[in-house]
Amino acid sequence: MGLFKHRLAVGFDAGRCYPSGVEIVDLPKDRLMVRPLARLEIEQRLLYEALVVAAAPSIKRVVSGSVYSNRWWARKQRFISPIGSWIKMQRAARRLHRRHPSRLLARTDISAFYEHVDVDFLVDDLKQLDIPEWVCNALEAFLVAFNGLSSAWGIPQGSDMSGMLANLYLTTFDAEIWRSGCQHFRYSDDTYIFGSDWTTIRQALVNVNRTLRHRHLNLSPSKTDICGSSDVLSRLEDQEKDAINYGLDVGAPGVVSEIRAIFDRAVAKDPVNTRDFKFSLTKLAKLNDAHAVSWIVGNFASVPHAAREALVYLNQFVESDASIKEAVVELITSTQLSIYPYAQQHLLIFMIRNAIRGRRLADVAWGILLNKNAETFVREMAARYLGLFGSIGESGRLKQEYQGEESHRVRRALLVACYESNQCGEKWLEVVATSDPALLTTAEYLQCKPSCIPRPAIERLPWR
Repeated sequence: MGLFKHRLAVGFDAGRCYPSGVEIVDLPKDRLMVRPLARLEIEQRLLYEALVVAAAPSIKRVVSGSVYSNRWWARKQRFISPIGSWIKMQRAARRLHRRHPSRLLARTDISAFYEHVDVDFLVDDLKQLDIPEWVCNALEAFLVAFNGLSSAWGIPQGSDMSGMLANLYLTTFDAEIWRSGCQHFRYSDDTYIFGSDWTTIRQALVNVNRTLRHRHLNLSPSKTDICGSSDVLSRLEDQEKDAINYGLDVGAPGVVSEIRAIFDRAVAKDPVNTRDFKFSLTKLAKLNDAHAVSWIVGNFASVPHAAREALVYLNQFVESDASIKEAVVELITSTQLSIYPYAQQHLLIFMIRNAIRGRRLADVAWGILLNKNAETFVREMAARYLGLFGSIGESGRLKQEYQGEESHRVRRALLVACYESNQCGEKWLEVVATSDPALLTTAEYLQCKPSCIPRPAIERLPWR
């Protein structure tokens, strides 16, 4: 770790504060659509996030109190939990409605927001703050390179730190709503605007859209509407969920039935109501209630975009319900999820964490690894599975694939797989460390002979 930090510092001092080898991953928004997720190398991600953290206190001071996303907690030096912040925004909007029940509500968001952030405008915003010049220059160099050296543009999606830059970019948006005589609540680009009448809110939307166009953004026409005061509560997040959260806290009778009902309603819709599906699964998992197991086992392919949440839930019951492992085997060996690499990746993670092995599964993993057209992140997980659970006779094949692999990300996974299958001698690691700069850190780590390499997590990482 000391050598890693030293190389990172030396590289920064030498002006190497730009990303290279950015991989764009299609992260599912629903069963049909995806959004581009920027996957950075660990060194580049650390650098980017450290730079934004250095600017965080100054950004916090200029972001409106109406903004609930990506808020910086100065005392704890970290972000406030996004789930808690979203709930706070919903409650604040309902409180305002109760104080002013005659006001109308507009809901809107911004089309492809992160992808259309103009780096020049963003850098100008940063330079107006009390931020050290070296931080501004380094962030500018990073973002210019990010936009110029890959198929990505705007600011990197996938990092919480980008949310803080996004809030800074929308400070003029927040100010324009205030100037229009309206009150608003914003979480990232999802915005609620309250106004006294239809004309006032409509003019506010026209004004903010004009401001956004100056910054190369636009409100989403399909997600912008105005509702009357009598419909405000129904348009805000369902109050039933607040009641359920309270019921869970106090152990109220009947709360289990209410959560089950939300799940049943969610999966009865076509397509499945993803937000209610995830909400109910989280609560059922907290209660250790197996109500949803049979549906997920039989219908997993209909919610590939919610694969992580579904498998986190199933993981609680995998030891007591044999049908879960059987279903996972059938899913990974079938072709129905071949167009959903996100789901494939999480099935492989589930198999690794639960040591689900077998000849059929190894064959599938080899098929994914050898398919050079498959997404890199799925091939990496397949390599990891084979290093842990492939047959002894095939372990030498992993080293062979390493030597012919072009992607350094997959090579890294194969290097770890070779180590875990006892095909990684000290001399070979020395050769890798001296001949492949992209794998130097990994090779040095393996040279320390770790007894157990951390395995990918099924559950969400705890908020840090």
